[in-house]
Parts: sequence; C-alpha cells; structure tokens
Amino acid sequence: MVCSELGRKMIRYMKSKGWRIRPLNIVYLEDANADTWQPTQGKLDEWDDVRIVISDIGEVLLSCEATCEPGAYYTYNRMNPKGAFRIANDVQFLDAWEFGYHYRQLALVQCGTIIGFRDGNEDGIRVGDAKVEGDDFCVNQHTTGDSPDASAPGKVGRWSAGCLVGRYASTHYGKFLPLCRQMGLNKFDTAIIPSDRFAQFS
Repeated sequence: MVCSELGRKMIRYMKSKGWRIRPLNIVYLEDANADTWQPTQGKLDEWDDVRIVISDIGEVLLSCEATCEPGAYYTYNRMNPKGAFRIANDVQFLDAWEFGYHYRQLALVQCGTIIGFRDGNEDGIRVGDAKVEGDDFCVNQHTTGDSPDASAPGKVGRWSAGCLVGRYASTHYGKFLPLCRQMGLNKFDTAIIPSDRFAQFS
C-alpha cells in the first residue's frame, strides 16, 4: 500500500496549486504504479493510471489501477468526428460529477464543466490536439462491469472512450463508491495529476 509520506505529499501538492481540499478527495494520478505512485511510461490501452481517495491529512484510503484516458478501440473508432476525448491534467475540476448511472453501472456521472483535448491525429497524446470545454461530454467515473464480481480486463479496450475508469469492479463497488457516499456531497471534485510533476514536487 502507498506509504503515508506520499499521501501527505499529495495534499501538499494540491495545496500548492490552490485547489480545494475536502475531508475526502478524489484524485487520478496519470502514468503511475498504483502501489508506489512511481511514474511509468504511459501506453495506449493500458491500466497505467491510479484512482485515489485521500483524506485532508494525507491518509490514502484507496489507490487502485485505473485509466483516465480512452482505450485503443475508441481512439481509432471515434465516437466524435473530432477524435477521442482526453481529459486535461494538472487541474482540479470542481463540482463536476454526481451520483448516477453509466449504462447499468452505479457511477459518478458528469454534471459540470471540464476541459480536455480531442485526439484528432489518433496518436494517444495531448500535444497538438484541439482543446475543448463543456459539461456534456458524458465523462463518467465508472468501472468494468455491472456487478462487483465482474472480471477485470487485461486492456482498456472499449471500457473507456474518455471516462475515468477503475479496472476492478470489486474495488469500484466495494471501496470507491462507499467512500464517495461517506463524503456526504451532492457534487464531487476530481483532480488529475501527471505523475512526473508529482514526483518532482518537494
């Protein structure tokens, strides 16, 4: 499990950005190991991001494999003619998600404005892509099955067209959603942090 010093460092990082710190906070660490938060080489279609729930004093309550980027399928088979949506990073979005359903999955569904990029050249990175902003992209925080016992896929595949997706359904239903309920909020903030910038922060 992630060490307590890294949790405290995460809160310091968020405070250095002037972001809102609640008693419990949702963070995605992009291109990192879920057990150590060490940076990894991000690759298309891999579960190489981390879904985190962390307290305001740095206690890490959840750190699990996820993606906050579209999989290969929707990168090359566009739902939008301008390209797959890739959420912006090093940013916190305020009051942008609420409880709802992603198809048959209980999830956090987009209800506020977020910023991202359209991967028009299908290269799996943000550089050179068109920036977009809106509240209707259907970028939800869901998982890979309709029940906790659903098996975890090896690749992102069709599980993300730009959504923030936890790899393991058991963790989504058994830990992530209960922690979100514990927050006692109607709308949820979420921060997306690049692992290399977090690693360099002191």
